[in-house]
Amino acid sequence: MSSGAFDPALVLGCTEDEALELLHGRRVTPGEVESVALTYYQWWRHLRDPRSYWVTTSQAARILHLAPSVVRRMLDNGRLPHVVHSSGVRLMRRHDIEDRARHIGTPTGEAATDAGAELRPR
Repeated sequence: MSSGAFDPALVLGCTEDEALELLHGRRVTPGEVESVALTYYQWWRHLRDPRSYWVTTSQAARILHLAPSVVRRMLDNGRLPHVVHSSGVRLMRRHDIEDRARHIGTPTGEAATDAGAELRPR
């Protein structure tokens, strides 16, 4: 997240106490927290959370103003960074998707040129 301090509880989608327990009370890197989230993050509890760290394909589609099938194709083609949760659900960092959404509306934006026709609004 580009502003503010890194918040492990936000990445894990839990309380600060739960995050301390999951991380065994030790200091960890953002990558370590994200790795733990791939197992413990309960993505289904955050489908309507506008502040969640992770977004699903359907949430990303809403943010990007694209059809979910277009977002899936972009994921399949490696055009959107993502991780795969232990449940098999593909998750993207909200800030990556929101940054991409800001560039889509700009004709000269990098996102608009690298994804081509796939970025047409639905």
